[in-house]
Amino acid sequence: MTDVLRGTDFVARLPEHACAAREEAILEAVQAGYLAPISWVPVYSQLDDRRATFLVSADALRIGDAEDSVRVNASARTTQRIADLLECALLTTRLCDLVWEQAGVRIPPCIGAPDATMASTSRMLEHHRRVEEHVAGRAGLIENVGKHWVLTNRLADRPDRAANYGWFDPGAAHRYGQHTLWQPLGLAHDPDHVDYSQVVRLVRRRCTVDDTERDLLEVMTDPALAGLLSSEGPLHVFRLPGVPEEARVAARPKDRADPAPEDT
Repeated sequence: MTDVLRGTDFVARLPEHACAAREEAILEAVQAGYLAPISWVPVYSQLDDRRATFLVSADALRIGDAEDSVRVNASARTTQRIADLLECALLTTRLCDLVWEQAGVRIPPCIGAPDATMASTSRMLEHHRRVEEHVAGRAGLIENVGKHWVLTNRLADRPDRAANYGWFDPGAAHRYGQHTLWQPLGLAHDPDHVDYSQVVRLVRRRCTVDDTERDLLEVMTDPALAGLLSSEGPLHVFRLPGVPEEARVAARPKDRADPAPEDT
């Protein structure tokens, strides 16, 4: 690879069909730092008199540079490995809800045909371009950029499953908590499933609770604090089961935390 990697060039070199080689290529690009700059946006939560700030990526993970990048699809397994590399965690349904509620840029889900091509690289690129058309150059916390791999206690005894959630839409067929969406919390897929809708959105391990810096995993498991980011009480599953922890990168690609969602 060169010092600069254009997103469209990267996607053009990927296998057309979803496979282990494509997942490894995406992971290697992350390890090499070939990411568009990541804007980490504060997402706020309150539980009684406790307040927390979580840093969530404003957009889905994009391979490339600031001028040419593409939102990539990845399996839950690869998403967990990327989270490890970037000192992050997968989202929860509660965090997804907060992102939707606080998003400054809301777009409709870019739903495509659920056919035999849905995991192809061509569909990955098509979905990215449809999202780009709806975003139309606007900056800030964006949703719906795709569906998200999430953490849930329902995975505790299902190491053969991964959980996904998202695609908020007032006209959607399903309700989960206070929201209607096309993808309620589901465990239909295994950890290696991938399709055009499954993007990589992460939350930083570093967060603040009542103005004190905390590790997100501590908050997830604390009975008094878990409700700040969980709709299930304390989480016993804080990473995708069965995925060994990945060594962190020595130096992350350029990223920044913004002062408020509307200021990105």
